[in-house]
Amino acid sequence: MDKETKLSSWIEMAEGLYDFLNRRNTTINYSFQDFDVFVPQATGENPERAKWTIDGTVSLSTFENGETK
Repeated sequence: MDKETKLSSWIEMAEGLYDFLNRRNTTINYSFQDFDVFVPQATGENPERAKWTIDGTVSLSTFENGETK
């Protein structure tokens, strides 16, 4: 899978999640304990990565047109 295809897949996944949350007025909660994520700091071959440690809850929700829950 080339870089453009990978990026396209991530964009499609994010758009689908946004649409899902808006249609259902839903929040998705993810709970983590000492979860490490290594995030690329740039694009290209072998970029340096920042280490993010998540220990808690990440909530994903959306709203449009000034509407809130």
